[in-house]
Amino acid sequence: MVMLPVILVLVDLAIITTAIQVNDATCRDAARVAAAGEPIGTNIQDRAKQVIKEAYQSGGYITGPTLVEAKGIGIVAPDATYGGPYQGRVSVETEIVVRVPASIPTLTPDKVTLHSKQEFPVTFVKQNTFNPL
Repeated sequence: MVMLPVILVLVDLAIITTAIQVNDATCRDAARVAAAGEPIGTNIQDRAKQVIKEAYQSGGYITGPTLVEAKGIGIVAPDATYGGPYQGRVSVETEIVVRVPASIPTLTPDKVTLHSKQEFPVTFVKQNTFNPL
C-alpha cells in the first residue's frame, strides 16, 4: 500500500522532468536558429516556429511546446551598402503543458505549465553590395 503512492509520485516527476528538458532544449534551439537569420519583420518568429514544429510532437501527458514570444532586442542593422554584422540579440520564450497522471485532488495540480526563455546574439552578417567602378 505504501509503495503505490511513491511509484505514482515518481511517474509524475519523470514526466515533468522530461517536459522540462524538452521545453528547454526546444527553446534554446529555436533561439539559436532565430538568431542565425536576418532579423527583419516576422523572420524571427517564422524561424522559431519552424524549429518548435519539428522538435516534439505533442501527445500523451505533454502538450507543446508552443511559442509564446520571439523578438529581437536592440537590433541594429549594418550599413545597407557595405554590409556587415547585425548587432543585438534574439529572445524566444516557449511553454509546455503537462497533465499530471497521478494528481491528488486538492493537494496537487492536475496540470502544470512550464516556461522557458532563451536569448542568443544575432549572428547574421549582411552581404557587401558595394560595386566599385
